[in-house]
Amino acid sequence: MAQNVNAPVEQYHNAKQWEIALFSLNNSASNLYLFAFGFLTYYATGVVGFATLTVASLLGAARLFDGLIDPMIGVIMDHVDTKWGRFRPIMLISNIGLALSFALLFSTHLFDGGMKFVIYFIALIFHKIVYSFQQTVTKAAQPVLTNNPKQRPLFSIYDTIFSSIGIFSLGQMLIANWLAPRHGGEFNAAFFGEFITGMVVLSFILTVLAMIGIARKDNKEYFGLGANSVETKSIKDYWSVVKGNRPLQVLALTSALVKFLSTAIGDQVFLVLIFGIVLGNYGISGTLGLIQIVPNLLLVAAFSILASRTSLKNAYMASLTLLIISVSTMGLILYTSPDTTQIFANGGLAMYAFSAGYIGFKIAASYPTSIVLTMAADISDYETARSGRFVSGLIGTVFSLTDSISTSLAPIMIGWLMIGIGFTDAYPGPDEPLSDGLFSAATTLLVILPVVISIIAMFLMTRYPLNRQKMEEIQEKIAERKAA
Repeated sequence: MAQNVNAPVEQYHNAKQWEIALFSLNNSASNLYLFAFGFLTYYATGVVGFATLTVASLLGAARLFDGLIDPMIGVIMDHVDTKWGRFRPIMLISNIGLALSFALLFSTHLFDGGMKFVIYFIALIFHKIVYSFQQTVTKAAQPVLTNNPKQRPLFSIYDTIFSSIGIFSLGQMLIANWLAPRHGGEFNAAFFGEFITGMVVLSFILTVLAMIGIARKDNKEYFGLGANSVETKSIKDYWSVVKGNRPLQVLALTSALVKFLSTAIGDQVFLVLIFGIVLGNYGISGTLGLIQIVPNLLLVAAFSILASRTSLKNAYMASLTLLIISVSTMGLILYTSPDTTQIFANGGLAMYAFSAGYIGFKIAASYPTSIVLTMAADISDYETARSGRFVSGLIGTVFSLTDSISTSLAPIMIGWLMIGIGFTDAYPGPDEPLSDGLFSAATTLLVILPVVISIIAMFLMTRYPLNRQKMEEIQEKIAERKAA
């Protein structure tokens, strides 16, 4: 039978709802390690015995190294071709590698003398490599999961449920209100043994489920133009992608700033500083994490509807606006309160306003880091339409590169901030009495830094060109080139 050349071109390839939901668990699997990584400073100083400056410097150096190798990881990923697909083998191998890295990292205290530094640093470097592989898959596989602009924002909803709520909110509640009290309120060796074991097992289970979610789409049919894709071989080819892709340049820089902020406020030193010291009750961090669940779902659903009806860019801008409003509310309360340790003890309007501000702040700071995973898929499609190349691995690791460089500064900044107010040997614990220095450090991290970063990020996003109309044109062009 002759081919009907006038048949409509199939513009979109959809994913099933359960496929999007399950694949989002890959981000949750790697985020479990990110969550646990926030406690590493307490393990390194309290259990291993490293000085504050040593820990901050080693963490920063490891993240910088990770950033330097990220583009190579993307190139490797773009050339993986097995009978099990491109992404699933990487997901499985990298998650096993993550388990091995943490087994070594959290055994550092068992070694003596200079070997502690050697083992600790080697484990950090290895962890960063395998973490980058699994995390990059979340970005790189987005274009093959679905290219429908109405479906892509759904990933953020599932990611919010499983990562923002399931890991960071419920996880913090379990740590602050159950696991830490179970070990006398201390982050000791017994605490880390129980915590890390459970986290490793859960991450592996989530990885397997995510592999099931991407299985149907993990083949060349959904890779860019399929058989018509332009092959990318040389360094010059890859450089042409980075140099000629303006949306990639703008969003990579913007997301790096926001990721720096989310890394800083996700660090346990920050949470201890705000809740344990400034507000006088570390357990509040877990309680607010639990209360945050419903508002988180509602706000992310609203952002996702906005993204589906208008563009991902508009949803990103809306979250930054909420972030500024929320931070300003908390800052007003802290700066005008005669005794911040009594805000939650006395109750009343100040407590409710601060709680609402903090919940809005956490949601608004985490949503951009989630939606950027989907926006990276738009950028990958933009590149396919522009040059015919499918290099989602490279594009994913460009984000990882800028993220790694920016987030490498977060532990260094917090470490130097603590050293500057006198904590040279260890980080302050939840029972540390409030001082002017600790209050200044806390408000710098909670108020000043988020406002400055949000304003810069909003300015950069006004230069981001991929709106709804542009993406429809891109998908139409890709469909036509595939059918040619």
